[in-house]
Amino acid sequence: MTDFSNYLQGQITKKKIEKGLEILHRETPAELKRRLQNIDINEVFVKLNEYDKNRLRELGINVAELKDRVSESDIQKIRQVLGRDGDLVIKKIRNLLY
Repeated sequence: MTDFSNYLQGQITKKKIEKGLEILHRETPAELKRRLQNIDINEVFVKLNEYDKNRLRELGINVAELKDRVSESDIQKIRQVLGRDGDLVIKKIRNLLY
C-alpha cells in the first residue's frame, strides 16, 4: 500500500512542480509578485522542508530532469520576486537539485 500511496503522492507532487515551473517560465517578476502577495512564506518553507532528494526519488520524481529544467535565470527571478526570503528558498531548491 505504501508504494501505491507514494505513487499517487508522487504524481500529485510532480504536477504541482510542473505547474510551478510553467508559471515561473511564463510570467514576469511583477506578475509573480502579484500572484504570491497573499502567500505566507513560512508555509512555503514548511512545504519545501517536507522534501529532500531521497523523498523525491521515493515519489518517482526525476531530480536530474528537474535540474535541467531550472535555469540560472529562473533562480534569479525567484530572488527578484521574493527578495531576502528568496535566498532561503533558493538554498533549499539548490539542495534538492544538486
